[in-house]
Amino acid sequence: MNRILNKLIILILILSTPVATMAAETKPLKIKAETNAANLDMVIKDNFVKAKYASAENRFAQSNVKASYDDFNSLIQRTAHDDYVFLVYGMKMAEFGFFDLSDALIKKLDANSFTSSYVNDIRRFYYPSSIVNQKDLLYLADAYSNIVYNNMAIETTSELINSNQAPESDYKNYLIALGNYKSNNLQQALKYINNAIVQNDTNVNYQILKAKILADSNKSKQALKLLEKIKKEPFKTVDFQRKICAAEEYILYKTAKDEPLKDYHLAYYYHLQEKSLLATKVLQTAILHAKQYSPMIFSLLGKIYYDNDEPLKAQEFAARAYKEDHNNYLAAITLADMNYDNRKYEEALKYYKKAKKLTRDIEPSIGMAKTYLAMEKDKKSKKLYEKLLKKNQYDEELLVDSLQVFPQNADYYLPRVASLDITNNDIWLGLANLAIRDKNYVMASTYLNNSYYIDANNFKYYYYLSLVLRAKGDIEQANQSLIRCSRLNSDYAADVNPGHSIYDEE
Repeated sequence: MNRILNKLIILILILSTPVATMAAETKPLKIKAETNAANLDMVIKDNFVKAKYASAENRFAQSNVKASYDDFNSLIQRTAHDDYVFLVYGMKMAEFGFFDLSDALIKKLDANSFTSSYVNDIRRFYYPSSIVNQKDLLYLADAYSNIVYNNMAIETTSELINSNQAPESDYKNYLIALGNYKSNNLQQALKYINNAIVQNDTNVNYQILKAKILADSNKSKQALKLLEKIKKEPFKTVDFQRKICAAEEYILYKTAKDEPLKDYHLAYYYHLQEKSLLATKVLQTAILHAKQYSPMIFSLLGKIYYDNDEPLKAQEFAARAYKEDHNNYLAAITLADMNYDNRKYEEALKYYKKAKKLTRDIEPSIGMAKTYLAMEKDKKSKKLYEKLLKKNQYDEELLVDSLQVFPQNADYYLPRVASLDITNNDIWLGLANLAIRDKNYVMASTYLNNSYYIDANNFKYYYYLSLVLRAKGDIEQANQSLIRCSRLNSDYAADVNPGHSIYDEE
């Protein structure tokens, strides 16, 4: 999934490359040293929101749950309508057990294709069968904080069992199971998670905990059977697909018999948790005792280094894995991607075709389609993209890549990608660019707000903001925004006439 976020070049070429204009006729901008923000009111607002949000999270982790709840509630009440922010908050509130706040945010969302995928996934993954009153909700949220963040699983579990609060809550049973699991009291953990599932058999988070309990209890067959059921859950969004993948690797780690194989799945789990340094340490240790599994370990090291933009190490380990085992999918797809990145298209195509024979996933086929396009075999590329799009309407990588062939579909595909991955900043910037094209500056500002929330130092954000500000007549701030763009990426802004948009060209 990290590879999608590294595909700036595709969206830059299609949606956001400023065309060099008559630089000789462009008057140089005068930089004011005291001004380095293009839209000061928005920056102050968003920085305040970020700081307040971080403070509320810290309070929750420190078991100051009532203060955390009040902070989050205050933020929600004061935040202007913004579907992106509401979804980000909604997920976090559900994770913390503040289900009433999560539900309030969800009810504020505009009903559209962008929000519906996330709403469905949040509810399917986290929500209890019913939301308890606020007193009980805060009590249970405090228990979650103590179990997860404060190493108080034993004490908290005992308190929950002996308490009369929230007696009918399936979420309470889940927390008792979680506390017992953290305390290694697996028999009791299984008892209570079964109670929770009887009350609410649609909650996937409960199913994942049960699978982990079964795996730790040496009930591997049952754990793996439940894992297969979990993997069939129709999650569309990247956030929740990643949670399922991480759960899969953790359960495979617990159920594997050979130590090197356990290390492989544990490392993959760490990588999916964005703990790649820890993952590489586990694999480097495993190499010493894993001759039988060395191709697997080398291939995963290659993928991790590739995802973290370390091409030399990625090449070394992927090549070693492929040399030892030509049927290693991870090695083949990594080598294919690396050859594509290096414009060695014949080699890339060879590895994509090999990888395609080793999996049912569509990733190699997407790679083949973009490689044909790079080789100027447009008919082959278009035909393959059309075939893939008919069967895979919600694959983020496919939708983004296909814009190379069908740029006219950007208005349709970009919102769909946003509905799958709200953290993909390039999508928000692409949507902002389309809104600017249509002179819809209100929507452009909304999309740019989301972009700023994700990354306040993205040079393209400041370029697009300059266009919006100029359209609104705020020339001074527009110039300052373009200056900020130039400071962040001088090559991008060097030859751009202030106020120029690619849609000005006929």
